[in-house]
Amino acid sequence: MYRLLVICLLCCVACQEKEPCDYIENYYQDVYKAELAYWEKDYQTAYDLLKKVESRCGLLNQYITREPEMMAKLSIKVGKPQAAFPYIERMLKEGMSFDSFVNNDTYTILHEYEEWRYLERNATQFATEFEEGINQELREEIIAMNMLDQAVRQKPIDYIQMAKVDSIHQLRVKEIFREYGYPTAKMVGKDNRAIGERVELRTLFFHLDDTTYFKPILLKMIRDGEAPAYILGTMLDSRQRSRRVYDYGIYDNADSSRILDLKNLDKRRISVGLPPWGLKKKVDSLRRAYYSNQY
Repeated sequence: MYRLLVICLLCCVACQEKEPCDYIENYYQDVYKAELAYWEKDYQTAYDLLKKVESRCGLLNQYITREPEMMAKLSIKVGKPQAAFPYIERMLKEGMSFDSFVNNDTYTILHEYEEWRYLERNATQFATEFEEGINQELREEIIAMNMLDQAVRQKPIDYIQMAKVDSIHQLRVKEIFREYGYPTAKMVGKDNRAIGERVELRTLFFHLDDTTYFKPILLKMIRDGEAPAYILGTMLDSRQRSRRVYDYGIYDNADSSRILDLKNLDKRRISVGLPPWGLKKKVDSLRRAYYSNQY
């Protein structure tokens, strides 16, 4: 009886749901370190860091970092090519085209595996299911909001009209948050910048000013892994443009002389999910150098 009781207790513990991840405390900083290691070609370190994060929280698929794609490439680079397939399948299910993998030499080594043929057979279905899951009405509305946000800022600027548009957009974003939460790629699809379709909210948040309302909401969304880590720092720094000094160093053209309380900058950045300032600049530099060499 005692043995049976112990077994039941162990099973109950195993069946308990995993504690929600605090992404600010347990995710972003290790991902940023992994991203730096990746661009520095220290692939084993990057792989180990991301696997550790994955075991704690699961991986997000952030707009620029694209953790599953990085893990697929790292799996190949550390000699575990078949481990790349679950990450590729996830990316296909989250809107990435199969051609992106077919036309990338990094993945050529995978063509010999049956898993590759499975993905090839099912890629169209994955794409269809992703498209069917998009809230097209909300997507079109956010695209229109982004377009109007920029249109009212074309010269000559009517500042009264611009302020009116920003006020309307702020009210609507609050409604969207209450009804849907943060509009992710799964909900509204991805940007299609080739035809001017932007569904990212970052540009809008440059121009929204109700920080009292949005700060706690965005901070919780970032902590829960629901909103992009850059969004709160973007909003808060954008409110300081007239002063030209900033708390979070969001703007690339803001040097150290334009940062308030520079010695505590990284502490502030980390508290809202951003990478340390120097790390970000190093990653940006390595990324730009890589892509400039591709053309």
